[in-house]
Amino acid sequence: MFFELSAEQHALRQKIADFCARECPPDFETSLDQSGVFPGDLYRKMADNGFLRISFPAEYGGTEGNILDIVLVAEQLAGNSYTAVYMYLVNIVFAGSLILNCGSDSQKKELIPKLLKGDLQFSFALTEPEAGSDARSIKTSATPQGDCYLINGTKYWTSGATVSDYIITVVLTGLEAESPKAMSILIVPAESEGLSITPIPKLAGNAYPSCEVKYRNVSVTEEHILGGPAWLNNGIFQLFQTAEYERICVAASCLGGAETILKECTEFAKTRHQFDKPIIKHQAIQHALADMATQIEAMRWMTYHAAWMKSTGKDCFKEICMAKLFCSETLNDIARKGMQIFGGRGYSMEYRMQRYLRESYLSLYAGGTSEIQKNVIARFLA
Repeated sequence: MFFELSAEQHALRQKIADFCARECPPDFETSLDQSGVFPGDLYRKMADNGFLRISFPAEYGGTEGNILDIVLVAEQLAGNSYTAVYMYLVNIVFAGSLILNCGSDSQKKELIPKLLKGDLQFSFALTEPEAGSDARSIKTSATPQGDCYLINGTKYWTSGATVSDYIITVVLTGLEAESPKAMSILIVPAESEGLSITPIPKLAGNAYPSCEVKYRNVSVTEEHILGGPAWLNNGIFQLFQTAEYERICVAASCLGGAETILKECTEFAKTRHQFDKPIIKHQAIQHALADMATQIEAMRWMTYHAAWMKSTGKDCFKEICMAKLFCSETLNDIARKGMQIFGGRGYSMEYRMQRYLRESYLSLYAGGTSEIQKNVIARFLA
């Protein structure tokens, strides 16, 4: 099996690296971590450089890229800015792919071109206070009233809700809450009357807020049903359309983050002296760096392999879940190793390593917990 990137993909990766060096230098994310201020201008610059258009058809203003191109974008952004990569994942990989694959013709024609130009932002509301990994246990409902639907309930961990134009919301619309056909997905304008949005303080990533969103008789019409009225009560099947994209891109973002940690640990080990020599000359440090490099190579091959399988139309849900599981768990292990290499300085807020550790924890939950990935993988082995 051969995963050599094309000339165009090498050029894309270099273009993103140049963009990040210019717009997301090493201390950029540190300043966001300290201020918690959303960098709206960065999102616009990502759009102006064409990064939002890569995975969409030309008819909507896209450049016809595939899933491996998306993986390369996520990997490079994650190596430089936690905020940038999650803006990209939520808007393009989650919301964008959902609208592209499941939206009606009118929804795609209206929303996707604006999204790719950076004129629209989306957030995605599925998780609730009592429904996380068990998505079928959601309670937020949309009940018909005349020509409209009234939404009531509470969503949790809705990333980007305070800065979004639309909140893509998963609700119950059927009569039987236990049936998968009870779910529908609604494209809810963020300025709708009855919406209340409150940011949730987090361990990291507060510049791109995750929010509690309360719906109190929020009114939408049939036009707001993702895919149109024919998809009422079939939202669970639409959700399946995005699970693979979400998980493979979380794996890619873990890969990018791990690469940065290794780079900074290697540079630090060359300049930090203990016992009259740079610590990179000590075997314990050499072994730690060797382990990290080996783990990262395995992360890269698992992620690229899964993306290659997806791009060629092969069944690859197992491989994608394996990549997401391995990469998220490995990123956390590498971040802990990084803290050990930096020693006491890693514990200091003056160094970025403590932030990398804090940021790494989200990967264990984003796209489904490690336990959920193991459940899925085990089903393929039974």
